[in-house]
Amino acid sequence: MGKDDSDIAELVKKAKIVAEATGRDEQDVLADLLDDGIVNLSNEDSKGKDLVTQLKEAAELITTVQSINKEVSENKVLNGGENSTEVKVETTLEGDIVDRAIESMQRKSENIKKLVVTMMPLFLLLTGGGLEALGVIDVMDSEEDDHYDPSFAEIYGCTAPDAENYMEEATMDDGSCYWEDNNGGGGGPPVNCQWEWEDNSHLDNGNFLVIRANFGDDSCPHEMEGRFTVELIKDNEYYDEDEWDNIRFRHNYEIQHSFTELEPGVYRNHFSFETYDGSNWNWDSPETHEVFDDTCYPQTELDEPMLTTEGNDLVVDLVFSDMGGCGQDIEIEMEIWNGGELHDNLDYGEVHFGVFWIEPEGDSTMRVQGKAQLSDLPDGDDWVVKVRYAHANADDAPYESGWRESNSVVIDEVEDPIYGCTDSEADNYNPEATVDDESCEYPEPEEPCDVEIHNHYRGHVAEDAEQDAILVAFRVVPSNCEEEMVEIDIELFQNGYDANYSHWLEIDGDNEHTDVSHVFDGVAVGNSWTPRITASLNDEVLEQVFFWGIDVEEQEPEICDINLYWIGFATNATHAQVGYDLDCGEEQNDLDGYNVSVQFLVYEVGSSNNSSAQPILYETRLHYIQGWVEDNQLITLTNFTASNNTHYDFYCYFTWIDGEGESQMMEYKWLNRELAP
Repeated sequence: MGKDDSDIAELVKKAKIVAEATGRDEQDVLADLLDDGIVNLSNEDSKGKDLVTQLKEAAELITTVQSINKEVSENKVLNGGENSTEVKVETTLEGDIVDRAIESMQRKSENIKKLVVTMMPLFLLLTGGGLEALGVIDVMDSEEDDHYDPSFAEIYGCTAPDAENYMEEATMDDGSCYWEDNNGGGGGPPVNCQWEWEDNSHLDNGNFLVIRANFGDDSCPHEMEGRFTVELIKDNEYYDEDEWDNIRFRHNYEIQHSFTELEPGVYRNHFSFETYDGSNWNWDSPETHEVFDDTCYPQTELDEPMLTTEGNDLVVDLVFSDMGGCGQDIEIEMEIWNGGELHDNLDYGEVHFGVFWIEPEGDSTMRVQGKAQLSDLPDGDDWVVKVRYAHANADDAPYESGWRESNSVVIDEVEDPIYGCTDSEADNYNPEATVDDESCEYPEPEEPCDVEIHNHYRGHVAEDAEQDAILVAFRVVPSNCEEEMVEIDIELFQNGYDANYSHWLEIDGDNEHTDVSHVFDGVAVGNSWTPRITASLNDEVLEQVFFWGIDVEEQEPEICDINLYWIGFATNATHAQVGYDLDCGEEQNDLDGYNVSVQFLVYEVGSSNNSSAQPILYETRLHYIQGWVEDNQLITLTNFTASNNTHYDFYCYFTWIDGEGESQMMEYKWLNRELAP
């Protein structure tokens, strides 16, 4: 269609604005306007689309229109020439138009129509006047609309045939449908939804419980309205709760909440959801949370910074403490002020290399000097520094402190400082130095006398038959003990008792080492006699060691078997004599033996067979036999021949009790022996 120059100029302006707002090519938009006076949005493609689809497209168009609201309201060409007015485009209606149009389109159709009427001037601009392109029919009366029927009117009600309040004559569903077993609104029969919990609750900082749970079923079409409750159970007893009323959702709902400053214990979450129509679902989360009472929370404190001057330099001394007793890494930031104005600053990481550790107990001090920002400053009054710190571990405490201001100092022209060692006790003391440069050197301190005891030995003396002599031996190694005499105490004791045996000596500290040994003889029978060695100097103990204990057992006497080395027998007319030599063992020794009884008897011949017969004469001797000794013994019987017999029976018996308590005997006899004439 034909256009004059003024119309074309106006269309060019319109095309530019629409192209910027919609992203289309400006020449393409201008071609649409020159063709038929409208921006071609493919109205033909919208035919056959349902109202929901077209409303969604309309909502997207509204979003685009909103972005050009400002240009439209300010543009005089598009908004009435010189009589410009403000144009506002609403894009929300009972919530976001896109979500609400899709989820409850029928219930809100009347309001959407009102929205369309409000937006009609813009729709006319973008569509050339045809609202049918949006699928909206009979919104406005129009005599030019061939499909317009003035007798037609929408009837709103429940259009779901299976709903309790189905309205047969209704032509437009108003969202009022309901069913006995569900709070309907979905436009169809109820569906058994499979609601599930997803619990992601967790503890933070030990006593801070973050509740995070999701309740939903993506396949459930019903819109739910009701109340959520989360109860906190501590050690199986009620502890606290929170509620969310008037909750409305369709597929899922996420709960986010927190319980703080919890007491130590074991906690469990109990979630529940209750609908307004009386239906309810309840779940117990199996997750438990333990709150520990040993979590340490740092409480860092900074004393007032102490500011001093060294010439034209500032020196800052900081004192930190942790009132929580935990210890903490911090970073420090500093600002330098003069006369109320910021002069310079030191960022985190510039004040101190890396992090600075605050000790859990006592003060932690830091001196800041020599930094470029603190050096060669101009003269002036009211120099101050402001300091703040940040915890390197922000999970345990507030991350950043407030600013702490120092005292005020004055920088004035002074003589150049003389650096050097200012400690008169130092080897390199400089009496002219005015500033200590930490270069002081001190003589090496004398190392104290020290002693080590090596090569411990204790044991029985091998040649001691009683085994009650204990040998103690060791080596003493002194160091830095020149010109000193080190005292050595050797003691022998049983655990729990004072020393029973002791020996004292001194060793020369000039020696590289000294070997010491001592024998404690006649130690009483007992278990675990423990040697204790103590090295001391001027009654100060330098070293003390304990050896393993050693036992002293009671010794059984060593004894031997009785040996009759020789025996002989002889007679004459009136006498009979037996000779013998008893020894302990069969070779030279000095062992203890036994008491041996020796008995020599004479009987009438054959009378000894009668148990009641008595010897004519006998003699008994007792010997203690010890070792191997040549000590022949003789026993002589006389005056037994009164009967003038010439033959007699002679007996000799040796008897003793051996080391095992057994009775032993040796018998020798000479029967029917004739006396020598």
